[in-house]
Amino acid sequence: MTNRSLLIILAAFLVSVAVRVPQLDRPLSAHHEYCTAFTLIALTNWYEDGFAAHHGVPSGGFVRQAEQLFPPDKFTRNERAIGSYYFSHPPLAYDLPYLLFSVFGAAPNVIGLQLFNLFFHLITTIALFFVVRSVFPEGSVTPAPLFAALLYLFMPAPLWFHGNAYMSDLFVQNMWVLHLVFAIRVFQQKDPPSAGLLALFGLTLFLTVYTSWLGIFAAATAVGIALWQWRGSPGGRTLQLVGIVGAAVFLALGLTAYRYLQVIDASALIQHFTDRFAVRGSFALSDGPVPHLKQLVINYRMGYLPVIIALLALLFFRVRRAHLFSVLNARALPLLVALTGIPVLLDHAFLLQYADHDFSALKAGPLLCGLGGIGISVFPKRWATAAIGATCLAGVLYFYKINPIGEKAEERYAQEMELGLKIGKETSPDEVVFAIDLSAEPQVAWYAHRNIIRVGTGGQAEEFLRERGLQEGVLFQREGEEVGVLRIHPTN
Repeated sequence: MTNRSLLIILAAFLVSVAVRVPQLDRPLSAHHEYCTAFTLIALTNWYEDGFAAHHGVPSGGFVRQAEQLFPPDKFTRNERAIGSYYFSHPPLAYDLPYLLFSVFGAAPNVIGLQLFNLFFHLITTIALFFVVRSVFPEGSVTPAPLFAALLYLFMPAPLWFHGNAYMSDLFVQNMWVLHLVFAIRVFQQKDPPSAGLLALFGLTLFLTVYTSWLGIFAAATAVGIALWQWRGSPGGRTLQLVGIVGAAVFLALGLTAYRYLQVIDASALIQHFTDRFAVRGSFALSDGPVPHLKQLVINYRMGYLPVIIALLALLFFRVRRAHLFSVLNARALPLLVALTGIPVLLDHAFLLQYADHDFSALKAGPLLCGLGGIGISVFPKRWATAAIGATCLAGVLYFYKINPIGEKAEERYAQEMELGLKIGKETSPDEVVFAIDLSAEPQVAWYAHRNIIRVGTGGQAEEFLRERGLQEGVLFQREGEEVGVLRIHPTN
């Protein structure tokens, strides 16, 4: 990377931060900011109680409050663990921000987590530059890597999910793109890779798997490519790569299991994963795959519409293909598509219900922005620069359409915070909080600093308390335009 390219990326990143400033550190509300709140609650448990007190296991709510909801004489160890902790992803996406807050001696907070997220947006953008740069011969001069980086900075999905929204299945993008920097070099070389390159390849894959399940699909892709290349050139290199991939996956999952099994039994953890896969996977779909595929198309439209339009235009007009392939490494472009595309395809294929969330489309950013940058780079400089500028501007405008700003939007964004603050003010630590026809999302719980249980009636709330031998509850329910508060004392 030249100094000029680095300066352009840094300047563009600062512009992308300026684009997001009106959204940063505002009340957590819509568009998957419940993920941010959920993470902050887990980090707060570690911060207040100590990392070791929870064995480094992320929580699904405020654990000390959850202890009274699952008394040991009425609930098993595994039931208490599933009710208190969150096992759906490996823990690295919690470890790193917790380390940051610990170093600065600050309690977990919204803006701190968002700034952490923004920093990794920059890291991932630079990593994508190097991934795309690997497609071109050493020493060649092309704007394609820079164009890809700029597209990734200004598309709606990266702008939002590398800013306001944070969770394991979003943060894994950073580790994966770092891994791609080394993976494409390992598989592109005809000569055996150096020990240092192999070590970085294995380390970054370990970090990806240790963050979320996209790492498993990246590992499967790496094994598949290694075996494919082995067909043309059998040898020990393939076994070496497969061994490194296996070691990275084994260590990441083994360390995850070691931490989680401190609070739950292995059989219960496996059953929990089975249950979660049933509601996130692609099998036994009650309405078939079509509704989920339609939603996936909508997610891609929301996340990357401007660059998708640019790619479709390039394909339709078949612009300068001969020139494009004359400046690429012969085997590099298919390798880029495989490394950036197959893990995403596998993710959607096996977790189609989970792909209903629009953050699932974030994973396709390296593929779409990489191909977009390469395709637009074949134009003459003036036209290419204009095309990149127009596409990035369209991304920003669409970002604001999806995540509006202004007085009306601010009123909407404040609802969860206002409800949470009211709940926190009206309740004491020994009271169980219930809600009828009100949001009990993590945003509300974060501002209330309380676990909130949704019920349909006051009778259900009383029964909940009675089953656990608890005497104090507070019920919040909608009463016209106001929120009513009713204290509950169950009778035996």
